[in-house]
Amino acid sequence: MNAVAPHPTTIASSIAEIELAGRPVRRVGFGAARLTAGDGWGVPAEPERSRALLRAAIDAGYDYIDTADALGPGVSESIIGETVGDSADVLVSTKVGMLRPGPHAWDVLGHPNYLRQQVHSSLIRLRRSRIDLLFLHRIDPNFPLEDQLGALQDLRAQGLIGQIGVSEPTAEQLEQVLALEPSLAAVQSLYNIAAPGNASIAETLAARGIPFVAYWPLIGRGLTRPHHTALFADLAQIAGPLGLTAPQLALAWIFTTAPNALAIVGSRSAVHLGANAEAAGVRVDASTLQLIADAARTRLDGVTFDPRNPKED
Repeated sequence: MNAVAPHPTTIASSIAEIELAGRPVRRVGFGAARLTAGDGWGVPAEPERSRALLRAAIDAGYDYIDTADALGPGVSESIIGETVGDSADVLVSTKVGMLRPGPHAWDVLGHPNYLRQQVHSSLIRLRRSRIDLLFLHRIDPNFPLEDQLGALQDLRAQGLIGQIGVSEPTAEQLEQVLALEPSLAAVQSLYNIAAPGNASIAETLAARGIPFVAYWPLIGRGLTRPHHTALFADLAQIAGPLGLTAPQLALAWIFTTAPNALAIVGSRSAVHLGANAEAAGVRVDASTLQLIADAARTRLDGVTFDPRNPKED
């Protein structure tokens, strides 16, 4: 890449916190898939290392932890429960509505009674009396949406859920969700430099004052290794004059293009987690955004981001 290095004044500080589920949290949250043995599956051989990583994330300033009952399944929630418990210092969100038939398999199940069961199971594993933010992990087309949301709304009325979010809705589904749940707390969807397709969802949410939670923000998987390596080499070249790392620039791109966004990052390295936390709220100017867009266009050359590609680290 023969890009002209951007001037250091193209970096600026924005708001490092955003309100989520009724409380301010940093805009970089901890994604808890890496607490499992693999990337979302199995019990780690040394659970204490996972607990230590989670404690290190909290020490680095992470006050929002994002997980799901399907991670493990149940393993991530259990480690969070053992480490964080019912502490009010950390917002813990989880998700229900997906199945894990095997290590590399995912499916959807939105039967209302299954959702109710999983919320109760999550409460036990998380060692909490209430889940402050509960996401419907996916909308199941085999059951009426009003029944899926209705099950969660019933649990909210019982005091077992604080606020309700939804993950990966289409634009049409989002309108249906908002009609049934006007107080929707957040939407979580895939969003990163290589997969910007949910920008319109983020814009719709911003217009309504609803937070957008971006997952896989650092493209840890989804690209072949050669494409990933080439893209991040270019990002590093752009980021260097700004005093940023390539992952920090990837986060800054999210906070610039989606001002209502949080980003959920995961790592098995406390050092990387600390560096990522420092990017909370950083934004860049239009010329830097253009350099990033040019790099993505050149290096990906029409390649589609596909989560079935293996993770890169």
